[in-house]
Amino acid sequence: MLQLTVDLPSIPEEGISHSFITHEKALGIVDPELLVVQPVQITCGFFRFGHEVVVQGCMRSAIRLTCGRCAEEFVLPLVVPLDAVYLPVHDISSERAKELEAGDIDVYVYVEQVLDLAEMVRDRLLLSIPLQPLCAVECQGLCPSCGVNRNTVQCQCAEVKLDSPFELLKGLRFS
Repeated sequence: MLQLTVDLPSIPEEGISHSFITHEKALGIVDPELLVVQPVQITCGFFRFGHEVVVQGCMRSAIRLTCGRCAEEFVLPLVVPLDAVYLPVHDISSERAKELEAGDIDVYVYVEQVLDLAEMVRDRLLLSIPLQPLCAVECQGLCPSCGVNRNTVQCQCAEVKLDSPFELLKGLRFS
């Protein structure tokens, strides 16, 4: 596994491309709930403009998640774009940094002429996880009565259709 670093002096004026392969532990991901099942493959182009370095590329991997409807585990393939600007640590509070952040561009810092991509890759990986993971768009979920997975078994439970969420309250009697 390669380190996710690039030396600033190695980036020529016309830019350079690099490929990396890493894993979740090298990215600092230690969450037992998040299981990365494929190595993280990164391909990036690096372009220097004075002290700024623009990074553009793509990350590919796959993670194991639990479906929010049927509670079954599934593997979600990830293809995530990587776009960021790296500034020297002493420029992070400059007007240019504020301008970039206001334009919804991810801004990271580099120290001592070395770009470390681990933080950017980790951020993009974590932000690519859906809030409500679904094994399939058409997932039918679990039956609220008997609890079987409706994707695999057709249960005979009658679905209660309510016209209003307050329909059940009609039958309540207060003494």
